[in-house]
Amino acid sequence: MNNPKITVEDNTETSTKCFHESVDNFFDLAGSIPAAVIITSLSKWTFVKVNDNFTRMFGFKMHEVIGKTFIEVDILNKAELHRIVQIVKKKRKIQNEIFTCKTKRKKNVYAVVSSELIQIDGTAYAISSFLDISDFKEQQLIIEQQNKEIIDSINYAQLIQKALLPTQKQIKSALPNSFILAIPKDIISGDFYWIEKYKNKNFIAVCDCTGHGVPGAFISIIGYKLLSKFIVERGFSSPAKILNHLNDEFSLANKEIITNTLEIRDGMDMALCVIDKIEMTMTYAGAYNPVYQVRRGILTKLTVDKIPIHLFTSHTGEKFTDSEIKIEKGDLYYMFSDGYADQFGGPRGKNFFLKSSRS
Repeated sequence: MNNPKITVEDNTETSTKCFHESVDNFFDLAGSIPAAVIITSLSKWTFVKVNDNFTRMFGFKMHEVIGKTFIEVDILNKAELHRIVQIVKKKRKIQNEIFTCKTKRKKNVYAVVSSELIQIDGTAYAISSFLDISDFKEQQLIIEQQNKEIIDSINYAQLIQKALLPTQKQIKSALPNSFILAIPKDIISGDFYWIEKYKNKNFIAVCDCTGHGVPGAFISIIGYKLLSKFIVERGFSSPAKILNHLNDEFSLANKEIITNTLEIRDGMDMALCVIDKIEMTMTYAGAYNPVYQVRRGILTKLTVDKIPIHLFTSHTGEKFTDSEIKIEKGDLYYMFSDGYADQFGGPRGKNFFLKSSRS
C-alpha cells in the first residue's frame, strides 16, 4: 500500500522555526498526558514529533521514527493504517477507536487512539494520542473466551433439554388439534411442557419453575422425570395426587441436601390435566397456574389451588384438590406459564400482564 494521503489545502509556506517552537510549546503543556502523543504530517503520514511516553510504550527512540512513515516504522500494519486514514477522511478526526499496534520488539499493543487535525503555520498535521489498554484488552479477551465457552455449554444443554420434551409425533398422537409455543428467554428454561399418553388417558402439564436459566432448567428436568415416574411406574391418574406426591418427593430431597448455611428455595407453578377421551371428561389440578376454557365463545378461568410446589424446601402440608368437567365438542383449553404475560413490550416497555392480575 502506498503512503496514504489526505489532501489539505495549504497556501502558506512553513516556517521551520515557528513550527518547532509551536510543537515544543505544545509538548511542554502536554507533558503530563499518560498516552503516547504523536504529530504526523498529513501529506505523507510521516512522524514529526513524539513524546517520551511514545518511547516507553513502543520502545523506539525519537531519532528512529522522525521522518519515517507508520509502515516504515511498522507500528501499524497496512490494514490498521488504512482504517485510520478512512476514519480521518470521513470524520476529519478519530475519537476513542481501538487499534492493534506493534512495539519495536514486535509485541502487540492495544491502544485507544484519538486524533485531531491541526494547522501550524498553514500546514496540516494530525496530532494523535495512543493510550495503552493492553492489560484491559487481554482481560476482555479472556472474559470473551470464557463467555463463549459458557454459551457453547448452555447451547449444548439446550439440546439435551429439548431431547427430554415430547416430540411433535407424541404431541400430535395425544392431542391432534393442539399447538405449543415455547421460546426460552435464556436459551434454556425453567418453563417446560409435559405430555404422557397412558392407557386411555392423556396427561398434560405446563410447568413454571421459579428459577430461570440454568437453575430453572435443572429443576425442570427433575420435575419432568418425576411426573413420568408417577404415571408409568405408580399408575397415578389423579392430577391432585400427582402434585401432592411431587411436593413430597422434593421435601425428601431437601432433607438430603440442606446444610446449615444453604437451602434452595425455588418452587414450581403448574397446571396439570388428565383427559379421558372415552368418558369425554377432563380432570385438572394446579399449583397457582389455572386452565382457561373457551366454550361457545365464552372465556372461563378454571381456578386451581393457590399452593406452590415447593422444591428443595419444606412445605406447609396443604393438599391439592381435583376438579372435573365434561368436555363438549368445540371446547378450547389453554395452559401457559407466566412467561407470556410477563414479557416486556409495547411503546412503554411495560409487562403485557393478564387482565385479572390488574383487578
